[in-house]
Amino acid sequence: MEFLYKFTRADLDRLTVDELLAPAKIVSRPDANLVKAALYLRLGCLNECHKIAQQVTTPTGSCWHGIMHRHEGDISNSKYWYARVGRHPVLDAIGGYPPDAATEVREFELLLEHTLQAAVK
Repeated sequence: MEFLYKFTRADLDRLTVDELLAPAKIVSRPDANLVKAALYLRLGCLNECHKIAQQVTTPTGSCWHGIMHRHEGDISNSKYWYARVGRHPVLDAIGGYPPDAATEVREFELLLEHTLQAAVK
């Protein structure tokens, strides 16, 4: 998964998800798009992350949407999106809405791993 951290904002703007995740085969385009959203979020590109995450109406999409709103400081909107998630293995692993920065980092890593595993084979 570390290979994903080499990409810059310019790379993300230029690359399709197929190019971003090559040579792996995409098996879930919504999850592949969410991987790109997560990488934008990691670089602080909230608008780009939001444009992608709001289009994916799955529990994982709602997780990324909620994380993005938390990063912009809109906690009530973030909690709204977390409530839409329902049960999710990553939230189960961290005990629900992250209470602190260390848990937020763990959540990001686990959710990116989960999303990548769902996106490609």
